[in-house]
Amino acid sequence: MAKEKLVLIGNGMAGIRCLEEIILSDPNRFSITVFGSENHLNYNRILLSSILQGNSSFEETIIRDSDWYEKNQIKVYTNETVIQLDNVNKTLTTNRNRDVSYDKLILATGSTPFVPPLPGTGKEGIMTFRTIEDCRQIMNSADKGKSAVVIGGGLLGLEAAQGLIHLGMEVTVVHNAETIMNNQLDSVAAGLLQDSLQKEGVKFLLKKETQCFKGGSRVEKVILADGKELPADLVIIAAGVRPNIQLAQECGLNTNKGIVVNGYMQTSFPDIYAVGECAEHRGVVYGLVKPLYEQGKVLAKHICGVPAEEYKGSILSTKLKISGMEVFSAGNLFEKGFTKALTLYDEDEQTYKKIVFKHNKISGFLMVGDLQGHVRLLDMMKRKRDFSDDEKVQLLNSAEEEHISSMAQTSIVCNCNGVTKKSIIEAVSAKGLETVEEVRSCTKASGTCGGCKPLVEELLFYIKSDDFHEKMEPSTLCCCTNLTEEEIVEQIQIRGLRSIEDVFTALDWRKENGCSICVPALRYFLSMTVPGYKGDGQSIWISDMENAIREEDGTYSIFPQIYGGETASDQLQKIAAAAEKYSIPKIALSNNGRIKLTGILEKDLPGIWQTLKMKLIPVPQTAAVSVNMNDSKSCGCEMDSPKKMAVQLQKKTEYAIFPKRLEMGIEPCSHASTNFAGKDIVAIKIRQGWEIYIGENPGELLTIASIEEEAEEVIIALMQYYRESAKYLESVSEWTARIGLIHLREVLFDFELRKLLIRRLEEDTYNAASRLPVF
Repeated sequence: MAKEKLVLIGNGMAGIRCLEEIILSDPNRFSITVFGSENHLNYNRILLSSILQGNSSFEETIIRDSDWYEKNQIKVYTNETVIQLDNVNKTLTTNRNRDVSYDKLILATGSTPFVPPLPGTGKEGIMTFRTIEDCRQIMNSADKGKSAVVIGGGLLGLEAAQGLIHLGMEVTVVHNAETIMNNQLDSVAAGLLQDSLQKEGVKFLLKKETQCFKGGSRVEKVILADGKELPADLVIIAAGVRPNIQLAQECGLNTNKGIVVNGYMQTSFPDIYAVGECAEHRGVVYGLVKPLYEQGKVLAKHICGVPAEEYKGSILSTKLKISGMEVFSAGNLFEKGFTKALTLYDEDEQTYKKIVFKHNKISGFLMVGDLQGHVRLLDMMKRKRDFSDDEKVQLLNSAEEEHISSMAQTSIVCNCNGVTKKSIIEAVSAKGLETVEEVRSCTKASGTCGGCKPLVEELLFYIKSDDFHEKMEPSTLCCCTNLTEEEIVEQIQIRGLRSIEDVFTALDWRKENGCSICVPALRYFLSMTVPGYKGDGQSIWISDMENAIREEDGTYSIFPQIYGGETASDQLQKIAAAAEKYSIPKIALSNNGRIKLTGILEKDLPGIWQTLKMKLIPVPQTAAVSVNMNDSKSCGCEMDSPKKMAVQLQKKTEYAIFPKRLEMGIEPCSHASTNFAGKDIVAIKIRQGWEIYIGENPGELLTIASIEEEAEEVIIALMQYYRESAKYLESVSEWTARIGLIHLREVLFDFELRKLLIRRLEEDTYNAASRLPVF
């Protein structure tokens, strides 16, 4: 089968990271061609300011060299610009008259520096600061002792100013706002940073507009709107950037500020995608690295046909270190209405912290001079954790940073690349990494902006110390494979694997027949991901009255269905008759309230089925749902409604396979202490409706439903979401702790999403008689 032709326009960080994700998802799907306007291969644009400041070299900016393109059979054209797209015929033309056809196209054209249309901007000595060539030109033009003017007091302008100071120039920053970095910092934080830069020699002129540039062929002066003249041998314009959308506009794509995309990064032409600084998602154009990488992951999965959640936007955060002062800004600091801000300012230490809360959740925070705890705060903001007033104050008054040993292994260390503490520990332990550079090469941590480098250094030192005793949960599914659970599911979907034998063969399983850990796990993965999966023949399914589960010793077990924990004499008589006639060795009450007939020989199954003539449930006990009702009350409270709910829930989930056995209890009233300790989900009838609890001993209150129908809907949607998002053998309590109660409420209280989850569970069980997985 011929490969599809994929063309990437843009050889920058966002586009190439997207290709990395595509190659990871499906390495043989596309024949890839890349066009880049610059005369360089893929490099790290963020490190350019570090080069100006003397902390990095040009060589250190290279991310992917020619060997990488060659290894992945990528045809790359540098210093060549695409000038025309033909959406009808799916072809493009370059400035070198090269015509190339495509099946899929990715636009990663980035952004271009905004140069205000002022008189004199074309003079020599006036530059922007965006590319390697810009950086080289600035360094070659900088003369020690001469005057430089930077137009713009944002992040890029300040980094350029500090770089020019390092090169020995006299630097003045002209900014049109009242404070520097006014989009990320409040007045206090901006003042601290400005003071620090002024001590290094940077001068500031704030609330000033530039009128024009004077001189002969080369700039000599900057004239401000108030008539003030500044001597200028060199001018750097850092007045922001604009998405590069000209090519998209000319070919008829829907554009606004950027190229408008949906949640899968598709443009108004489905076979054309856009990613990075040129893309506009839900009215927002992102200029920071982490959102661009997140977009790339979603795009890669979608273009490869792999199921993926839509990109929903990103929390913006900025970390920098200028003139020795560290600054971290995240989220929304300036939102008005329903917000409350807490601040802590130490004038002597020149440190400042500010946390903005909205509805008792962190909506943004700011740290200057002391970044202790910023990783933890960012994690809590992402999880949308609720805080009491006392907890809010404690966040600010925390005098000492938690030691890295107390950081959760799931916490993000490298925000740009999404690298967790656990990933770094595993890499260091498995590969014997000794330096930050080796960690960067192996995990990408600190490989983009470099802001997390101190944290990576601290973690590396901790791992190598005698204090390191953290136990790591196995990342791989079992000893039969090097793959994680997520990677196995992804490969099942990508490669279209439809049986356990397919998995063993395609994924190079170490043991021919697997083990007791991976075999049941693979059955579950296949049942959840492969439409129509009927199992691998280990058990028997003919109909809902003729089925059985095969046990490890080769015998079979049968589970007569009992609703609401109640049976009848005729059902018991049939079971007794079958047991006596076919010498069934063991009859027991299973731990989910069902009767279990076990030790049955395969030859006896047809006769037993004929004798019983009742509904049987062929769902492994380890993956079943159990619904029990506490009917031992003597208070006289109404029992019919709770009993009806228990039966309804049991019927709606009786064929559903779960990651781990799920126990549910129905409590008819709240007059007596519950007998449902250890249950995963508990519903208690109260006067106002139903209280629904989740988690064990005693569990947390999830919600209060006003009527029985609402309670049933919430519980069914909750069960389906657990099926879809929990890891194999992850308990409901562990799952809830991982995804967060707040997130769970957001999902279940979204009416449309709740209906969708209910519908998906119905679809999973509707055709059970024809496609129920047999294990």
